[in-house]
Amino acid sequence: MTEKLNSEDIYSWLLLALTPRVGPITMLKLINYFGSPKVVLEQSITSLEKIVTHAIAKLIVDKSATKEVDKSLDWINSNNNCSLITINDILYPHSLKEIPDPPLILYLRGNKNLLNSNKLAIVGSRYPTTEGTENAFKFAHDLSNNGLTITSGMAKGIDRYAHIGGLKGQSSTIGVIGTGININYPETNYDLYNKVIENGLLISEFPLDTPPVARNFPRRNRIIAGLSLGCLVIESTIDSGSLISANFALEMGREVMAVPGSINNPLARGCHKLIKEGAKLIESTNDVLEELRLDKKPLQKRKTSLEVTSTDSILGIIGYKPTEIDTLCSKLNINFSDICDKLLELELNGSIINCGENKYQRVFK
Repeated sequence: MTEKLNSEDIYSWLLLALTPRVGPITMLKLINYFGSPKVVLEQSITSLEKIVTHAIAKLIVDKSATKEVDKSLDWINSNNNCSLITINDILYPHSLKEIPDPPLILYLRGNKNLLNSNKLAIVGSRYPTTEGTENAFKFAHDLSNNGLTITSGMAKGIDRYAHIGGLKGQSSTIGVIGTGININYPETNYDLYNKVIENGLLISEFPLDTPPVARNFPRRNRIIAGLSLGCLVIESTIDSGSLISANFALEMGREVMAVPGSINNPLARGCHKLIKEGAKLIESTNDVLEELRLDKKPLQKRKTSLEVTSTDSILGIIGYKPTEIDTLCSKLNINFSDICDKLLELELNGSIINCGENKYQRVFK
């Protein structure tokens, strides 16, 4: 049964979750046995030893994670974009509850309502070709306009352009990260990180300040797959992490799809492997919607100030020194979601580079 948790409940969930040596599996065993985190925290060492070792029971009874809990609560209260839900919360996505190892706590920044939208995962190489980035943006943009919130992992490469396409469309994007939610990683996605918080949703199951550690990214990938109706892979090597997301999706009974490429392109081999194993070969937005058994929606073109803003106007503001995106948007009187496709076009044709830290710079030609 789901419920809306009060502040005391949230404190109990955090205190148990952040206790050293109490991982998700142990925490779930304790909750299943005693009924709730609050009741677990009321137990004696002797009672807790029915489930855990004496050392872990003592850590729980000693309330050893109090400082970490206070830090998390301060973060939640820092602004309206920060929140936390548990697996018992009414907002927790039903699709995520169904996976074998669901996260018990999710840290959130942004629009929580996106949690229960129809979602599609788009993943792929961190070092894609120009065609790959164009495909990621176009599929994400078109599918976002067809009612699918684009889910990806906030990495550079395909993930980045999938998120940008989702933001440009009508159904936005969800970024699932493998660090603490207060850490921007990679730094080159600083601009994207902030725009997802403003116009989409950022999710992490990891405590605040958790650094980028290799073992955490497969755990992130299972959430990407678990949230989504299906997983679309755009450019992937045989050993790419994006295939981990696809395999998670397959194990969870989600639809797996892949965009083919040249037989001479190493970044197509992961996609070809998936197609050989039964993944749907995708050539168009319609293919994705058909696989997910969704109807195509008529495109409602959104008028933007970019209709009267030329590429030369943008390049006239982006100089040969790094220019902040906020400065660009302010001078052109437009917002990021309206300008991101133009920036993408300029980035792909080599006119500008993304310097990280929310800045772009022109390239000498």
